Amino acid sequence: MRTVILGVPPTLPALHQTLKLSYSAAGLLTSVPVLLMAAGAIPGAYLVSRVGARRAVAVGLALVALGAALRGALPSVALLFAFTAVLALGIAVAQPAMPSLAQAWFPTRIGRAIAVYSNGLLVGEVIAASITLPWLLTPFGWQVALAAWALPTAIVLALWLIVTPASEGAVATAGAWLPDWRSGRMLRVGLLMGGASLVYFGMNSWIPDTLDARHAHSLIPLTLGALNAMQLPVSLWLTLRGDAMLGRRWPYVVAGVGSVVGVAGYALAPVGTAPLWAGLAGATSSLAFILNLGLPALFAPSEVARTSGFMFTVGYGAAFFGPALGGIAWDWSGHFRFALLPMLVGALAMLAFGATLPASRVRRAARPAESAAES
Repeated sequence: MRTVILGVPPTLPALHQTLKLSYSAAGLLTSVPVLLMAAGAIPGAYLVSRVGARRAVAVGLALVALGAALRGALPSVALLFAFTAVLALGIAVAQPAMPSLAQAWFPTRIGRAIAVYSNGLLVGEVIAASITLPWLLTPFGWQVALAAWALPTAIVLALWLIVTPASEGAVATAGAWLPDWRSGRMLRVGLLMGGASLVYFGMNSWIPDTLDARHAHSLIPLTLGALNAMQLPVSLWLTLRGDAMLGRRWPYVVAGVGSVVGVAGYALAPVGTAPLWAGLAGATSSLAFILNLGLPALFAPSEVARTSGFMFTVGYGAAFFGPALGGIAWDWSGHFRFALLPMLVGALAMLAFGATLPASRVRRAARPAESAAES
């Protein structure tokens, strides 16, 4: 679900040259999947309610494999965008199902299951960003570089159908799938995801231009690398400690404060320290993002899919519109620091909503770890 997205940026120079792709179109090629993942999350929850979470993941993986294989089939801008939309909708279908499966297959280890799943997302990002250029694009060209990521997706789809259990918890249910817009609990989950996504995607979007504005172009690779690399140790740590931390308030306080300090430090501190602040923002926003994935199973065990669908809609919606609002603020003010205001708002949202998680849910999340310690 991440290799097919992060494999695109290394191919953009070749797409500019071969397809005469404008810079505006290139921006859309990388941002449209995020918008479609937001728009398709609630319909994905509908599919989960009709065919079951396990089958919904299979449908999603099939769409990802199809879109990835065909987007490079012909040198056509229209087909490139059309099949990118197909694979983005496949991701949108699969994602709301994963928290349901974590609940069904690992009911006493939801936090650890979500951490392992999140670690897969992060490793997929690193793999695609690292090897697309030297291993695929340079020797074979952009069409192979884009289509090649369909192969591991197809292999995973085959393994998914063969290996994963068709347990009762993963089959279809006739429950509601539309979000309950009046539910404060559901709104809180969505806004927490929105805050974490806004910090991470917004910083990824604006680090290059803001460093250029500060005459520090040479720091862009290191700063982006720190922002993304610092997610991995957090994910690995949550693989060990996720069950004990799921639903507790203090990790969100840490995430919110760390993200506020990271964004503010990046904007205000000497430019030479930019990688340090970006790394802090990446680590703390990923802490909230990963724990957010387990909240639907914790807060709404009978309606995990629709809560997850709403969570991803808000999260990816914030990731799409937040950076755009930052650009408007920069244009209006004439100063790069205003582009970072939406990210600061996202960090404050993480802090505010995480610090006020319902106490009953906090105690419930602690029970599996306490029971294990007692045994």
